[in-house]
Amino acid sequence: MPLSATHSIVRGAIAYLKAIVPDDGTPALPVAHADTPVIRTYNDELCVCYLVDRGSNLRYVQNRDLEREEISADELHKIGLRNLWEQTGSRNARVQPYQNIFAVLMSGDFEASLILLDRLWEHDFRQFVRGDYAAALPARDVLAFCDSSFEEGLQELRNLIARVTPPGDHLLSQKIYIRRDGTWQPQKA
Repeated sequence: MPLSATHSIVRGAIAYLKAIVPDDGTPALPVAHADTPVIRTYNDELCVCYLVDRGSNLRYVQNRDLEREEISADELHKIGLRNLWEQTGSRNARVQPYQNIFAVLMSGDFEASLILLDRLWEHDFRQFVRGDYAAALPARDVLAFCDSSFEEGLQELRNLIARVTPPGDHLLSQKIYIRRDGTWQPQKA
Protein backbone atom coordinates (compact mmCIF):
# COMPACT_ATOMS: atom_id res chain seq x y z
CA MET A 1 0.00 0.00 0.00
CA PRO A 2 1.50 3.42 -0.91
CA LEU A 3 2.18 5.95 1.82
CA SER A 4 -0.69 8.39 2.21
CA ALA A 5 -0.60 11.98 3.41
CA THR A 6 -2.19 10.80 6.66
CA HIS A 7 0.58 8.27 7.21
CA SER A 8 3.16 11.03 7.11
CA ILE A 9 1.01 13.09 9.50
CA VAL A 10 0.79 10.31 12.09
CA ARG A 11 4.48 9.40 11.74
CA GLY A 12 5.45 13.06 12.26
CA ALA A 13 3.41 13.48 15.45
CA ILE A 14 5.11 15.05 18.48
CA ALA A 15 3.74 14.50 22.00
CA TYR A 16 2.55 17.84 23.37
CA LEU A 17 1.45 18.62 26.92
CA LYS A 18 -1.72 20.73 27.13
CA ALA A 19 -3.98 22.01 29.90
CA ILE A 20 -7.34 20.33 30.21
CA VAL A 21 -10.05 22.90 29.58
CA PRO A 22 -12.60 22.74 32.40
CA ASP A 23 -16.12 21.89 31.30
CA ASP A 24 -18.26 24.86 32.31
CA GLY A 25 -21.47 23.27 31.07
CA THR A 26 -21.77 25.62 28.11
CA PRO A 27 -23.11 23.73 25.11
CA ALA A 28 -20.44 23.16 22.54
CA LEU A 29 -20.74 22.61 18.83
CA PRO A 30 -21.09 18.88 18.30
CA VAL A 31 -18.09 17.42 16.49
CA ALA A 32 -17.79 13.89 15.19
CA HIS A 33 -15.30 11.72 17.08
CA ALA A 34 -13.26 11.30 13.90
CA ASP A 35 -12.73 15.07 13.73
CA THR A 36 -11.56 15.54 17.32
CA PRO A 37 -7.89 15.60 18.31
CA VAL A 38 -6.40 12.49 19.86
CA ILE A 39 -6.14 13.22 23.59
CA ARG A 40 -4.47 11.13 26.29
CA THR A 41 -5.11 12.08 29.92
CA TYR A 42 -1.93 12.78 31.88
CA ASN A 43 -3.48 13.87 35.18
CA ASP A 44 -6.39 15.98 36.49
CA GLU A 45 -5.17 19.18 34.84
CA LEU A 46 -2.96 18.08 31.95
CA CYS A 47 -3.36 15.94 28.86
CA VAL A 48 -1.16 14.87 25.97
CA CYS A 49 -2.10 15.80 22.43
CA TYR A 50 -0.09 15.14 19.30
CA LEU A 51 1.08 17.86 16.94
CA VAL A 52 2.69 17.81 13.54
CA ASP A 53 5.02 20.70 12.78
CA ARG A 54 4.19 21.90 9.27
CA GLY A 55 6.74 24.72 9.28
CA SER A 56 4.32 27.65 9.33
CA ASN A 57 1.82 26.00 11.72
CA LEU A 58 1.19 23.09 14.01
CA ARG A 59 -1.60 20.60 13.21
CA TYR A 60 -3.30 18.33 15.74
CA VAL A 61 -3.48 14.62 14.95
CA GLN A 62 -7.16 13.71 14.83
CA ASN A 63 -8.90 10.41 15.47
CA ARG A 64 -9.62 10.04 11.75
CA ASP A 65 -5.85 10.04 11.12
CA LEU A 66 -5.50 7.00 13.39
CA GLU A 67 -8.48 5.28 11.80
CA ARG A 68 -7.15 5.73 8.26
CA GLU A 69 -3.77 4.32 9.15
CA GLU A 70 -5.03 1.70 11.57
CA ILE A 71 -2.70 2.97 14.27
CA SER A 72 -3.76 2.73 17.92
CA ALA A 73 -3.62 5.61 20.37
CA ASP A 74 -0.88 3.72 22.25
CA GLU A 75 1.20 3.43 19.06
CA LEU A 76 0.67 7.14 18.41
CA HIS A 77 1.89 7.90 21.93
CA LYS A 78 5.11 5.94 21.33
CA ILE A 79 5.61 7.76 18.02
CA GLY A 80 4.92 11.10 19.71
CA LEU A 81 7.44 10.45 22.48
CA ARG A 82 10.09 9.30 20.00
CA ASN A 83 9.57 12.44 17.91
CA LEU A 84 9.61 14.65 21.02
CA TRP A 85 12.96 13.07 21.91
CA GLU A 86 14.23 13.89 18.41
CA GLN A 87 13.15 17.50 18.95
CA THR A 88 15.61 17.80 21.83
CA GLY A 89 18.42 17.45 19.29
CA SER A 90 16.98 19.40 16.39
CA ARG A 91 15.86 22.27 18.63
CA ASN A 92 19.10 22.30 20.62
CA ALA A 93 17.62 21.51 24.05
CA ARG A 94 19.87 22.54 26.90
CA VAL A 95 19.83 23.15 30.64
CA GLN A 96 20.73 26.62 31.85
CA PRO A 97 21.40 27.35 35.55
CA TYR A 98 19.37 30.34 36.76
CA GLN A 99 19.75 31.46 40.37
CA ASN A 100 18.60 28.43 42.44
CA ILE A 101 16.98 26.44 39.61
CA PHE A 102 17.73 25.00 36.20
CA ALA A 103 15.82 26.20 33.13
CA VAL A 104 15.27 23.91 30.15
CA LEU A 105 15.52 25.81 26.87
CA MET A 106 14.49 24.44 23.49
CA SER A 107 13.28 27.11 21.02
CA GLY A 108 9.70 27.36 22.37
CA ASP A 109 6.51 25.26 22.15
CA PHE A 110 7.72 21.92 23.59
CA GLU A 111 9.76 22.68 26.73
CA ALA A 112 7.04 21.69 29.22
CA SER A 113 6.31 18.53 27.24
CA LEU A 114 9.78 17.28 28.10
CA ILE A 115 8.46 16.05 31.46
CA LEU A 116 7.06 13.16 29.39
CA LEU A 117 10.54 11.90 28.51
CA ASP A 118 11.67 9.56 31.29
CA ARG A 119 15.11 9.21 29.70
CA LEU A 120 15.87 12.90 30.31
CA TRP A 121 15.00 12.69 33.99
CA GLU A 122 16.52 9.29 34.68
CA HIS A 123 19.80 9.97 32.87
CA ASP A 124 20.49 13.27 31.10
CA PHE A 125 19.34 15.67 33.86
CA ARG A 126 20.50 13.50 36.78
CA GLN A 127 23.79 15.44 36.93
CA PHE A 128 21.88 18.51 38.19
CA VAL A 129 19.80 16.94 40.99
CA ARG A 130 20.68 14.26 43.56
CA GLY A 131 17.25 13.53 45.06
CA ASP A 132 13.74 13.80 43.70
CA TYR A 133 13.07 16.45 41.09
CA ALA A 134 10.72 19.39 41.57
CA ALA A 135 9.57 21.06 38.37
CA ALA A 136 7.44 24.00 37.29
CA LEU A 137 5.71 24.05 33.91
CA PRO A 138 3.51 27.13 33.94
CA ALA A 139 3.34 27.44 30.13
CA ARG A 140 4.15 25.26 27.13
CA ASP A 141 7.49 26.99 26.57
CA VAL A 142 8.61 27.13 30.23
CA LEU A 143 10.18 24.28 32.19
CA ALA A 144 12.42 24.67 35.22
CA PHE A 145 13.51 22.25 37.92
CA CYS A 146 15.54 21.80 41.09
CA ASP A 147 16.05 19.23 43.83
CA SER A 148 12.75 18.83 45.72
CA SER A 149 14.54 19.15 49.08
CA PHE A 150 16.11 22.52 48.18
CA GLU A 151 13.80 25.17 49.69
CA GLU A 152 15.48 28.09 47.89
CA GLY A 153 14.93 26.31 44.58
CA LEU A 154 11.29 25.56 45.39
CA GLN A 155 10.75 29.24 46.20
CA GLU A 156 12.33 30.21 42.88
CA LEU A 157 9.97 27.79 41.08
CA ARG A 158 7.01 29.46 42.87
CA ASN A 159 8.33 32.86 41.80
CA LEU A 160 8.67 31.65 38.20
CA ILE A 161 5.07 30.42 38.19
CA ALA A 162 3.90 33.78 39.58
CA ARG A 163 5.84 35.72 36.91
CA VAL A 164 4.62 33.62 33.97
CA THR A 165 1.00 33.00 34.91
CA PRO A 166 -0.69 36.43 34.73
CA PRO A 167 0.51 37.48 31.27
CA GLY A 168 1.33 33.99 29.99
CA ASP A 169 0.30 32.37 26.74
CA HIS A 170 -0.57 28.64 26.43
CA LEU A 171 -0.67 28.26 30.21
CA LEU A 172 -0.42 24.80 31.76
CA SER A 173 -0.13 24.56 35.54
CA GLN A 174 0.43 26.70 38.60
CA LYS A 175 1.57 23.67 40.58
CA ILE A 176 5.01 22.37 41.33
CA TYR A 177 5.40 18.73 40.34
CA ILE A 178 7.59 16.24 42.20
CA ARG A 179 9.07 13.23 40.40
CA ARG A 180 9.19 10.09 42.53
CA ASP A 181 9.51 6.52 41.36
CA GLY A 182 9.33 7.55 37.69
CA THR A 183 6.12 9.59 37.90
CA TRP A 184 5.27 13.27 38.32
CA GLN A 185 2.77 14.22 41.02
CA PRO A 186 1.60 17.68 42.14
CA GLN A 187 3.37 18.82 45.27
CA LYS A 188 1.18 18.53 48.33
CA ALA A 189 0.36 21.91 49.87
